[in-house]
Amino acid sequence: MNSAIDSAFASAASAGPDGTLPCSDAPLGPRETWPAPLRAIMDLMLGSRFPMFVAWGPALRVVYNDACAALLGERHPHAYGRPLAEVCTDEWAAVLPVASGALAGKSFLLENVQFSDGKQGGKGGGRPLYVTLSFSPVHDGERSAGVYCVLTDTTASVVAAQQHGFHLKLSAVLRELADPVEIMEAASSLMGRHFAVGRVGYGEIDAAGEVVSVERDWTDGSIASLAGETRPLDSFGPAIVEQLREGKVLRLDDIAADPRAAPYAAGYASIGARAMIVVPIIEGGRLAAIFYLHEPHPRHWSERETVLAEDVARHTREALRRARVEETLRDETRILEVLNRTGQALASTLDLNTLLQAITDAGTQLSGARFGAFFYNGVGEHGEVMQLYTLSGAAREDFAQLGAPRPTGLFNPTFHGQAALRSADITQDPRYGQAGPHHGMPAGHLTVRSYLAVPVVSRSGSVLGGLIFGHPEADVFTERTERIVAGVAAQAAVAMDNARLYEVAQKSALERDALLQSERMARVEAERMSRMKDEFLAMLAHELRNPLAPISSSASLLSIQFAEEPRIRQTSAIISRQVRHMSRLIDDLLDVSRVTRGLVTLQLGEVDFRDVVRSALDQTRPLIEEKRHRIEVALPPDPVRVCGDQTRLIQSVANILNNAAKYTPQGGAIAAELESDGQRLRLRVRDNGSGMPLELLPSVFELFTQGARTLARSQGGLGLGLALVKKLIELHGGSVAAHSPGVGKGSVFMIELPCLAAGEASAPAAAGGAGVHDPRVDAPDRKRRLRLIVVDDNEDAADSLATLLKAQGHAVMVEYTAMAALRRATGERPDAMLVDIGLPDMDGYQLAGLLRGQRETRHTVLVAATGYGQARDRARALEAGFAHHLVKPIDMAALLKILQTVVPAQEP
Repeated sequence: MNSAIDSAFASAASAGPDGTLPCSDAPLGPRETWPAPLRAIMDLMLGSRFPMFVAWGPALRVVYNDACAALLGERHPHAYGRPLAEVCTDEWAAVLPVASGALAGKSFLLENVQFSDGKQGGKGGGRPLYVTLSFSPVHDGERSAGVYCVLTDTTASVVAAQQHGFHLKLSAVLRELADPVEIMEAASSLMGRHFAVGRVGYGEIDAAGEVVSVERDWTDGSIASLAGETRPLDSFGPAIVEQLREGKVLRLDDIAADPRAAPYAAGYASIGARAMIVVPIIEGGRLAAIFYLHEPHPRHWSERETVLAEDVARHTREALRRARVEETLRDETRILEVLNRTGQALASTLDLNTLLQAITDAGTQLSGARFGAFFYNGVGEHGEVMQLYTLSGAAREDFAQLGAPRPTGLFNPTFHGQAALRSADITQDPRYGQAGPHHGMPAGHLTVRSYLAVPVVSRSGSVLGGLIFGHPEADVFTERTERIVAGVAAQAAVAMDNARLYEVAQKSALERDALLQSERMARVEAERMSRMKDEFLAMLAHELRNPLAPISSSASLLSIQFAEEPRIRQTSAIISRQVRHMSRLIDDLLDVSRVTRGLVTLQLGEVDFRDVVRSALDQTRPLIEEKRHRIEVALPPDPVRVCGDQTRLIQSVANILNNAAKYTPQGGAIAAELESDGQRLRLRVRDNGSGMPLELLPSVFELFTQGARTLARSQGGLGLGLALVKKLIELHGGSVAAHSPGVGKGSVFMIELPCLAAGEASAPAAAGGAGVHDPRVDAPDRKRRLRLIVVDDNEDAADSLATLLKAQGHAVMVEYTAMAALRRATGERPDAMLVDIGLPDMDGYQLAGLLRGQRETRHTVLVAATGYGQARDRARALEAGFAHHLVKPIDMAALLKILQTVVPAQEP
């Protein structure tokens, strides 16, 4: 460095006649003759690693050390010995007036001045560089002979502050958006403006991993938008695509110079890109999307630009996932409501025309079709085949002149019971237009491009008809749409089979003597169908509980987060009540199914029937108070001992009390009287309600029997409660009866059961049902938050439950597979885990066994949260290592009570 400085001074003074560096008006001479202040500063600079320079003499000639050379960029080494005015041009010009002020004897500090490092980079010709400069005068005797400057590179702190501000702005913007397209557009725009990039966008990869589609992007005008375009991935080179599929970020400073991309220059040229950063987004082990930054010219991407692009990509994906989960939840709620209404309609009528119209309307609404039709294969009086149809979304006049469907290549599969036919554009199907006389859609036919046809096939295999849906736009129906409509078709087949059976039963009643053998065969078939129905109800209950779980959790979360908002609190309460109502209906369906198939095992023990009546009253009291009924209860002073299952007995009495409260007008009177003669007990429940017609009394305890109701269905229910009471009381060796003087004159229900004789021992209570004891269950309540893991492959259920638990102050992690949950639990050692049983890679029972076998999770409290709620499911969960078993939708009060008993792990 010494020789360099000497050389610089010498070269700068080469114009002088004596070859020395001029200082003021006199030559400076050799180095050893320099002024002491200059030599001292030079020694300080050469021994320091901080960037420094000194500007000496009236011309302020510049000398600097190696550390300063790095900041000067391309100005080095030509700046040695040059006047400061020649060195500090363009962006460095701000230094000149400050240096002049320091030469006049003052000290100055310039903070975070932006320069360029001179290297290839952004559109300014170099990457941003931020420097703080401290100027001090250098005195030679009594006068200022030069300026001494120390430079500090503050780029890292300034950039960090800028990135932090950018992240805050991005989070604030995305938080307010709920539409996925708006989220993509906003993230791209913010990123593009922040880094001054030509184009930024978000592309999604199809399920086959072959094409990328861009819905929205942002450009600065120097490069064309790719919005609305779809391109094959292979056009960008296999090495590039493979890197992205491995989850590695792609950074290309110059596509033409990169050996992986250069052979595919045509593909890149077609999108106008010369330099790019591409961040892959991997979901479920596959490349699901990309977040990209494009430049039309070569650009050196910095490490911080790459890292920030990754952060923005992840943030955007999370925002998209949130928006789509909310969108899916809304869609699932809508579907559930439609299915619920359809199920009620199908269960409440056996009229074929009503059934067909309800089926057609439901299918049209669920599929998103513009119009739908149900073509029904029927048989007329003379054996001819008719095709009666119902329409939805279109006027009957639109089809009046078109006639019935002809046996063409497109219609035949549906009416012969083959697989469903779904087409994004039916006019492009090779079978379209092949049959005369129309060779396509006849004149006047509604425009159809998207087409979906699903056959309706009975359990016996006969084709009942076909559901056909159309839309004038292409690509409307998805695979999910097809599955939903197929489910509606299955429900339609059951309902239509039931309607047919009803018709057959009516005819059989008129022809009983002549058709005795046919009636017997029909009864056998009806019994077989009933068994299949019971099995179907058990699976249906499980499937319905899964969507109810996130709905219930979301409603609870709304009531917590918006406790001060009356409308939201009211809406949350409505949702919660309807979820509880559906849960009760599901439980009744399951109980009836299990009882009728003889699958109920009573947990027998000695029970005081007075306690049964009190507990049943507690369960029905909310309805009684809501309707402002007067309730009178008469219980004997001494215990009334029976051998029975207390839970099932309470359920039976509660159903009768609930029935009395439901069918008694506001402000009515209900009386419950229990008496015993030592041999048998009798419980009478009286009301002054709507009563029953005499013709209803013989069948009041049969399935699906209800009294007269209005079209408003104000009393609700499915007619299961009393049938369940009869079955359960009979299992206890008792009987149940009903009496009513007539409509409007009230009703009396009576339960009779055998009593335990004095000194007679009752059957021991069966084990199980209380949960496996955990050593930490009895620990006192602690006000410390728990570390929890929610495991459920239903992302809506897992995310909504996790959000609700977070609102309770707990630290919650979510996993959607058993293996991921096992890895997370081993590392995190949670206090408790809520585990779904039906997981995709292994079931919850296996996961519980693995967790119990590991030292890290041996003391974690395991709670089964599942749609399977029968006794054998509960017993199996306890055997597998679960401490508790909850049925979806989860009762949050019960869950929170369980969590209150969990002791957080001791901190180290």
